[in-house]
Amino acid sequence: MRFKAKEKVALGKNYWRLFTAHAVSNLGDGIAAIAYPWLASAVTRSPFLIALVAVASRLPWLIFTLPAGVITDRFNRGKIIVAMDIARGCLALLVAIVVTLESDSLPKLNEVSSLTDLETNWTLYIVLIVTALLFGFAEVLRDNSAQTLLPSVVEKNNLESANGKLWSVEYVTNSFIGPPLGSFLLGIAIFLPFYIDSAAFFISAGLIATLIPSLKRVDTEKKVEKLNFRAEIKEGFTWLWSHELLRPMALILGALNAIGALTTAVFILFAQEILETSLFIFAVLGTAGAVGGSL
Repeated sequence: MRFKAKEKVALGKNYWRLFTAHAVSNLGDGIAAIAYPWLASAVTRSPFLIALVAVASRLPWLIFTLPAGVITDRFNRGKIIVAMDIARGCLALLVAIVVTLESDSLPKLNEVSSLTDLETNWTLYIVLIVTALLFGFAEVLRDNSAQTLLPSVVEKNNLESANGKLWSVEYVTNSFIGPPLGSFLLGIAIFLPFYIDSAAFFISAGLIATLIPSLKRVDTEKKVEKLNFRAEIKEGFTWLWSHELLRPMALILGALNAIGALTTAVFILFAQEILETSLFIFAVLGTAGAVGGSL
């Protein structure tokens, strides 16, 4: 019995621009996943202050997700992604500049784990916590828009293939390539990963901007003049809460994320003070977690 070979799906040049933007943006996220915790540990040794930075970065996911969904439904998603990538690029550039200016006052990275009485660098810490909060808001709006942009780029029958490729490149660049690269860049100069992170966001914004004129309008995009945040948030929450499958999934995932955040917030101190890891080994620990999650 003969089987007909599956035809190769042509996703088009616009999709591959989106794919490249996704890869570059997530590579920057992977680099940042190593650079920001290590920088925070060089700025302060207080577990509370380090955890507060993590809380600031995740708080927008709790308080801004529903309003972000309304905005995503009402406005051009391509423009939202471009605006948020530019905003995140500027924030990363701000951090890079401040770290460059304060680099002489920071301890050497290979000595951080042995320091217990390090005085908090309040200038850099305030920059970190404010940018972490703003990063969080931009990330919520950007990711909500990105998840629903694909139908505007590829045909409906190609969505499965296109989405699978996007998820794959996100996982590889964010979890496998980014962290080791981040540790390598930190080893060269403490400020270098933040400049690379900023450049990644600007490149992503430029690639998405080239797609905007050719994006197809989808049915979920509604007219802006009828925008009513309170009514639409209530409608979305009511729909979710009444759904027999999605309601328990949302609660379970929320609980799992909360538990994971408890350990993630101070993991950098555990790795440095208890495990006495180097920069590279810390990156390997993060990559090992990604490997375990994929098995």
